[in-house]
Amino acid sequence: MAEQLSLKYVVEECESEDPKKAGSDEEEADLDESKKQRILGFVLCLLMGTFCFSLACLYIPVLVLKARKFAMLYTVGSLFIICSFSMLWGPMNHIKHLFSRDRLPFSIAYFGTMFATIYFSIWEKSTVLTVFFAAIQILALVWYIMSYIPGGQTGMKFFSKVFYAAASKTTKTILPV
Repeated sequence: MAEQLSLKYVVEECESEDPKKAGSDEEEADLDESKKQRILGFVLCLLMGTFCFSLACLYIPVLVLKARKFAMLYTVGSLFIICSFSMLWGPMNHIKHLFSRDRLPFSIAYFGTMFATIYFSIWEKSTVLTVFFAAIQILALVWYIMSYIPGGQTGMKFFSKVFYAAASKTTKTILPV
């Protein structure tokens, strides 16, 4: 099951279409273009998401003044990242996967924080809650991406323990409480 959730497995599935289904050379060429288009769409959406995240990072120093712009750019970047995986897997397969039993907690957390980020930035105009939900959105996106990298969850658990230990040790030495 874990092998099926990895990005490597998805790419291998895209590359290993059944050649028996292709009746002629033209159909095989169409399948090849389809694979190339999916991978190209994946890369383009991933780059667009990274571009939107980069633009959003430019607004961090003036977040109090430009919270709405930050939230919109950041959320659009998140949508591009999700769409990139949808391009790779195929939209219906990805939607089924996102709402499968194993992925449902992630989907609720991720899409809920995306909605909350937009809601608190545009309608409530609360900078504190916008930043809070954007931070949770970052964690959900990292969780999503790390779950597709082979060994990603184990590595994430290891590094979270290391960072927690370092942060708690630093806090104990700096704060007198």
